[in-house]
Amino acid sequence: MESCAGTKLNKHTAFSYRSFESPSEFTDGSPSNDSKQDLKRKYDPIQLKDMSSGSSEMSDQSFSKLKETDEIHLDASLVTIKGVLSDHDRCTVLSEGVLRDGGSSVDAAIAGALCLGIVHQHVSSVGGGGVMLVHDIKRTETRVINFQGSAPELLREGMLQNPSEMKAGLLVGVPGMLMGFHRAHRLYGSLLWEDVVGRAASVAREGFNVSHSLADAVSKMEGTELPKHFRDVFLPEGRGLSPGSYVRMPELADVLEAGVWNFYSGTFSQEMENEVQKHGGVLSREDLGNYTAEIQQPLEGGFRDFIIQVPPPPSAGALLIGALNLLEGFHFKENNVEEKQVYHWIEEALTTAFTVAAGLGDHRNNLTDDLLSSMLNKSQAEILRNKMIHLQSLRNSTSYSFPAELLTAQVVVMGPDNLMVSVASSLNGPFGSRILTPSGILLNSLILDFFWPNKTSVKPPTDQFQENHVGARKRPLTLLMPAMLVPSWDVCGTYMALSSSGGRSHLNKITQMLVNVLFLHKEKNDSLPLRRLHTQREPY
Repeated sequence: MESCAGTKLNKHTAFSYRSFESPSEFTDGSPSNDSKQDLKRKYDPIQLKDMSSGSSEMSDQSFSKLKETDEIHLDASLVTIKGVLSDHDRCTVLSEGVLRDGGSSVDAAIAGALCLGIVHQHVSSVGGGGVMLVHDIKRTETRVINFQGSAPELLREGMLQNPSEMKAGLLVGVPGMLMGFHRAHRLYGSLLWEDVVGRAASVAREGFNVSHSLADAVSKMEGTELPKHFRDVFLPEGRGLSPGSYVRMPELADVLEAGVWNFYSGTFSQEMENEVQKHGGVLSREDLGNYTAEIQQPLEGGFRDFIIQVPPPPSAGALLIGALNLLEGFHFKENNVEEKQVYHWIEEALTTAFTVAAGLGDHRNNLTDDLLSSMLNKSQAEILRNKMIHLQSLRNSTSYSFPAELLTAQVVVMGPDNLMVSVASSLNGPFGSRILTPSGILLNSLILDFFWPNKTSVKPPTDQFQENHVGARKRPLTLLMPAMLVPSWDVCGTYMALSSSGGRSHLNKITQMLVNVLFLHKEKNDSLPLRRLHTQREPY
């Protein structure tokens, strides 16, 4: 097997590196006896230049303050503990500390994501849910941990028919984050669970500086009707938190340290039930106690020498593979296609893929299987490619089926343990339902991801969204879709762990980057600084 030395880290939405043979394994929660040897030889340092500068949309994103002159030394002792990307400096440093102290990549991702659920509660919280992808390079195995929330047992579609009188409590689904992370830790953890969670809890207990992103989100809440607990925390004395102000949340630290059982079956489950029902919802302790995080196999699509892996439904990850299947048939490289034409085809392919993906829903409903198969089928993509121009009438009707922007907290980790981790978590909308329990648990607005009649004034075809209708214990269709790119034939090759800020426009960026890598044969770092597509055409 060839030695693959080049390690490249992309600042904006992806990490990638050339893999290596390593005897260390952490997949069963324990290091192997010879885990000190991560590489078989020394390599020259790699200059971290020509990195993407990020975007104004992600002003709080951290990459450990990389400079153009920074180097990654691929030494015999470790790869680098800088293989961490998150949306906030504090959380990136926290995750790096986990790796430094012998934690697994999954430990680091959990700590970072929980940290984001504290410092960026306009985006994520323990009261939300999400999806995690974990790829074990040595075992060539990928798992999906689906901790997307579910609808309460007593929720009925008829309760949601009058949007003007919608109670905030009806928007709350069962939060899945803690259960999902606990399940992931049981599979891949190295440090004790209490240690990993305690590191994030310390951020809440010791306090943190309010970021511009959080302050801006809070400012948009001023003048709106908000629950008392929410106002007390985020708008003290009637004024929103300002950038740089210092905030402590010791009650939330207590929630994290109390453990998973107390959250789902103990004191805090009763507290969540009381608060949600006080605001007109139907979430119960039984809903919380019955919740489980699911372990799934990823969906896969083959392109050149690579495999793209995405979460299955209820994630809409299949639309990314579907769009790439459509784009593959345009033969960009062979036809010497101009950049403007590439962007046009990406727009058309994503629009078509969104239209088709609107028919997906909870994966436990077998009626979606045929649609899923067709989205992954390259022969079907050829048929759709020829019909793309004729799908405009359907496109307009799908404009409301996916949120224009899904606020997402993201952590990507590539540690020295042969694991790649990409996790995306969300409250769905800004501050979710805005229901904050006395202990500081900010609850999601998950139910808004379902479809129901009268949700908007746009009338779709009768059966187009039937699989994503509200139903007891169902998980709604979501655009949360962390992704992996792995070699097709060998352990050695280029790997990428992908994530984005969520929503349609950010999926455009991911697709453009993958087109550059897969079809235009550009290096990953070269693909990021290029002009990016921001189409305003429906359904974007």
